[in-house]
Amino acid sequence: MSVVGFDVGFLSCYVAVARAGGIETIANEYSDRCTPACVSFGPRNRSIGAAAKSQVVTNCKNTVQGFKRYHGRAFSDPYVQSARSGLVYELAQMPTGTTGIKVMYMEEEKVFSIEQVTAMLLTKLKETAESAMKKPVADCVISVPCFYTDAERRSVIDAAQIAGLNCLRLMNETHRYVLL
Repeated sequence: MSVVGFDVGFLSCYVAVARAGGIETIANEYSDRCTPACVSFGPRNRSIGAAAKSQVVTNCKNTVQGFKRYHGRAFSDPYVQSARSGLVYELAQMPTGTTGIKVMYMEEEKVFSIEQVTAMLLTKLKETAESAMKKPVADCVISVPCFYTDAERRSVIDAAQIAGLNCLRLMNETHRYVLL
């Protein structure tokens, strides 16, 4: 079983795997190696990646992007509070005090944690890897910004666990360039 690398950026994501003596970036179902870091919630379904990005204009209040910056942050955090006014979608406080995202999904108002939304995206990336490799993916390495705090890093690991992934290591984004 191969270990897969996930680069979940603020706006886009990449999936990479070691093959034939090098690192190969895997293409998604649109034959694109870059998948938008976007999740859209609709009345009957949920879209992720390019399909979600196409709904930014028509379903703006229920299409979320840039959520990576809220990992491990309390809803009361001044950064979260200052960012709220510039967002089209709505942030909400989770029962634990962390930041969540309020959307209309399946014709009900729902609040998802940042970890849940990230897990949705990671699940999509995992499916992309499994489709390309033709075998199940369990172990992974995920890149995170080098400035992420311990709480933010734990939040990403929690998201990986929700997605059914065993995150062997979080790698600073600056180190990923050495591998590519």
